[in-house]
Amino acid sequence: MNITTSGALKGMDIISLSYTDLRPKTADKIRWYLALSEHNRLTIGLYHKGSLYVFGDPAEETRLCYDIGSVSKTATAHLILKLHEEGKLDIQRTVDTYLSLKKGHYPTLYQLLTHTAGYHHLTPAEITVPHLLASGYARKNLYRNCTTKTVIRCLERRRFIKPKVRYGYSDFAPAILALVAKEVTNTPFATLFQEFIQKDLGLTHTVIEADPATRTPLSTRGKKILPFWVWERSNPYIAGGGMVSTIEDVLRYMALQIESDTPYITSAHTVCEASALKKDNHMMCIGWHTYKRSNQLWHVGGVGTFRTSIIVNRKRQYGVAVLGNAEGRASANAHYITKMLYSELKNKRIRLHGE
Repeated sequence: MNITTSGALKGMDIISLSYTDLRPKTADKIRWYLALSEHNRLTIGLYHKGSLYVFGDPAEETRLCYDIGSVSKTATAHLILKLHEEGKLDIQRTVDTYLSLKKGHYPTLYQLLTHTAGYHHLTPAEITVPHLLASGYARKNLYRNCTTKTVIRCLERRRFIKPKVRYGYSDFAPAILALVAKEVTNTPFATLFQEFIQKDLGLTHTVIEADPATRTPLSTRGKKILPFWVWERSNPYIAGGGMVSTIEDVLRYMALQIESDTPYITSAHTVCEASALKKDNHMMCIGWHTYKRSNQLWHVGGVGTFRTSIIVNRKRQYGVAVLGNAEGRASANAHYITKMLYSELKNKRIRLHGE
């Protein structure tokens, strides 16, 4: 198929599903999630061979905005690959090729894209640990006060040790990539990212600066805890967690992964062999997670009380997205529900209307 990124599935109706279209056992597990708090919210979407589905009233569900957290990393990866395709950067070069840094050892852009630069998930610890100890995860954006100088300083502190090529998931990596993108385009990353998301990917309802009033704090209504993270436009960590989207745009984004032949989409699906863990089935593509001997691409995200989970299968042409806003122990269950529905879709246990 030759599906352009900006034109994928435009104008296609979203088909409504209800929990009665699921097996009772599956529907009960979702109801249990929602029953943990009267304010918990889930928006669930399916993609199946060119058709889009949403559980509930599409008109209502597509109006809801969710912070999608680390799923933003996948869009950043596509942007970097587009800049590579245009010759503005080379993902096999080290970051000091593009950033003015003190002499030392630095990872390649490819290592950052595949989380194989060896950075621990709490890197930079001098930023993350104090905030986690002081405020916890849901109450405050760990990276709210980070700037270009913050990232450069943290990067240079690690220049004395040659990066080991090994998997280590980190929010630090996309923040570095944001600085590189800004440097090679001479454009503020927030501006560049927003334009790429809306014009190139065609996700017109997705933003990186959302009015808090548009994001109903369903899981924390009447409480002092903000359910979302607040960002400054100059913050490079936007690249790893700043997107706010709707189920309609997330479904269209999934469709791009399945249907598009655009190189900066498809090349992101190439498996990075260096990411393989000896005692785990997990591997990385470029920006996306996968498993050994699997056609799955997946990513999860979480900021504040929001949780997002996406699984797509390009070969089989189906996928599941779950956008959640929940408090307490329910907040971590979005990916579990996504995997459960993916299995149901794979085994043809969901009644799909219109097919």
